[in-house]
Amino acid sequence: MIVTMRAVTDRRRALLWWIIGLIGLVLLTVSLYPSLKDQQSVDDLMRDLPDAVKGMIGYQETVSLTSPAGFLNARLYSTVVPVIMLVFGIGTGARAIAGAEEDGTLEHLLAQPVTRGRVAAERYLAAAGMLAVLVAGFTLALIALAPLFDAAAGIPLGRILTASAALYALGALHLTLAYAIGAATGRRGSATAVTGSFAAAGYLLHSLITPASTAGPLREVSPWHWYLDRNPLAQGVAPTALWLPFLLSALLFTAGWVLFQRRDLR
Repeated sequence: MIVTMRAVTDRRRALLWWIIGLIGLVLLTVSLYPSLKDQQSVDDLMRDLPDAVKGMIGYQETVSLTSPAGFLNARLYSTVVPVIMLVFGIGTGARAIAGAEEDGTLEHLLAQPVTRGRVAAERYLAAAGMLAVLVAGFTLALIALAPLFDAAAGIPLGRILTASAALYALGALHLTLAYAIGAATGRRGSATAVTGSFAAAGYLLHSLITPASTAGPLREVSPWHWYLDRNPLAQGVAPTALWLPFLLSALLFTAGWVLFQRRDLR
């Protein structure tokens, strides 16, 4: 695991700052809850908004936006935090092979007595592990800080953990896509651009297409739809939000791992 540990060590300071930023975001968010929890007008306003706007924040009419589950889902799990995880995941996945290849460090690593397959696997493991640490840091901060402001009342600990698992699955899928493209092409920019476009397209499919429209079935192919189909803190995580992203991640990793070993370095 030397390759993995080296990749993590090189990024440890940046990862620490990402975690600190997330802790600050959680603290700022949960501290706002006491001023919102008794505002019935917030739910009244949400009911009058277009379905597309409701979809953008994962709003469920059966879950009050002023309840802890509705508030945390709308302010964290369905909006800001997934975007942060995707930005981190896409950047880390694209850097794992393509970034190292472009800056010249990968060539030196492969000159050591290690196989290409090992390097590809361990650098992916490092990227996926760092994303897991980031999600864990966010989750621990939420578990520790939300009760101070009564923002987690009535939410079982298991619901928070499974919601974070689904969050990780969403981030891991995009991380793995960026990794696979970078491993296959050696181009970090292409990996970042294609995966970013994929993320944006999936979000638009989920948020702009209503279930009642003729294009409604298209939402089913969006990873955002698997993730935002229900409020995970109030209704539990949809099974497809977990197994489907992990299955696709395994397939993408395998494709990237194989293609990397069959091409020449740029």
